Amino acid sequence: MVFDDKDLRPVRGMRDLTPEEYYPMLQVFDRLARVAESFGYMRVETPALEYYEILKAKAGEDVINEIYYFRDKAGREVGLRFDMTVPIARVVSYRVDLPKPIRWYYITKVWRYDEPQHGRYREFHQFGIEFLGSSSVRADAEVLAVGVEALRALGLGDSKVRVNDRRVIDQLLTRLGVPNDVRQGVLRVMDKRGKVPDEDLERMLVGLGLSRETAQEVLRLANTTEKLDRVPDLLREWGLGEDFITYYNNLVDILSIYGILDFMVMDMGIVRGLDYYTGLIFEMYVPEYKLAVGGGGRYDNLVEIYSGKPMPASGFAMGIERLMEVLEQRGLIKRGYPQIDYYIYVVGNDRNHIALGYKLASKLRAQGNKVIIDTGEKSLRSALEYASKVNVRYFVIIGPREVSQGVVRVRDMAAWSEREVPLSELGLT
Repeated sequence: MVFDDKDLRPVRGMRDLTPEEYYPMLQVFDRLARVAESFGYMRVETPALEYYEILKAKAGEDVINEIYYFRDKAGREVGLRFDMTVPIARVVSYRVDLPKPIRWYYITKVWRYDEPQHGRYREFHQFGIEFLGSSSVRADAEVLAVGVEALRALGLGDSKVRVNDRRVIDQLLTRLGVPNDVRQGVLRVMDKRGKVPDEDLERMLVGLGLSRETAQEVLRLANTTEKLDRVPDLLREWGLGEDFITYYNNLVDILSIYGILDFMVMDMGIVRGLDYYTGLIFEMYVPEYKLAVGGGGRYDNLVEIYSGKPMPASGFAMGIERLMEVLEQRGLIKRGYPQIDYYIYVVGNDRNHIALGYKLASKLRAQGNKVIIDTGEKSLRSALEYASKVNVRYFVIIGPREVSQGVVRVRDMAAWSEREVPLSELGLT
């Protein structure tokens, strides 16, 4: 059976990552991992599959509808993880032996049955951190600091972090008379701000039962922005409690110590689409890219849902594919093959010459080099063309003339120069 070309393509919303795309992504993975580990975070991995009940426990209606759900051969309801926060909360729920607080990070795949479009895939990679076991404002500041430093490490030092607070939103919505039973629906509408015209958002809010006046007040709230160091005064103007004012005074102070306060702005329209957030929430943006490249916040009740025991927590995740788009647009990273150090080409089929080639390859590999040895099917010309395409640095020729003179020929593929290197210098005599 021969498949049609369309059947050989990946499932919709998913991508094949061939070396010229995957290796630049690995460079990004490495930079992000270095930042996380510099703050003392340790890498973890969890199964791709989770029990469906675990995934939907606190995901929110919109995300529940995006879960890849199915029954396995034993009839169990399972789904592909849509993020790593939920699986990590599950792990720490039964691993009571783990020393607290827990600082973990991940770079892995997640899945969401979303409508594929620019910057959105159904299978994608996330980098993120989870800080579990601390309710301190310093923990929230640390999470924000790791996020900013991660973006800086990628050369995105002009990023902005848009901050909000589910507790503040909740109090303000209460003052506007928004009933509890439509509160989550209102938050989901607010989360669409910037993606849907305000007139449509107003209609959605009215459709939830809000009066037109209340709907307009909600939208005015969602469009409120302010510098973060002005937030304590803003909260005082709104008549909110001293506990909020104290929290933001402390947050501003710690962020100033980190030297990242200028990256922060309060944006009352940031609500995040997941129902597990309980306090500080934020999204990360870079200029000239409309979508958030990351986001997170505090989720103090998630672990308790699974274990029955409270555990404060905070964290964030970044979308690797979106970061790659930004980096490519700015010319900070380019698609291409990683460099192969040596390509060894043996002229002819003399067994001693072939053995010499394999011996040289072994020595070079033992020194940490990446080495290809030709399989004897290509002419010298086609081998050189191939080596150029796969980004080889040095092309080594071993032939009867070279061996008779006790040398190999080494061509520098970048400089397009050639020199003879004695076999004795390579330890092959």
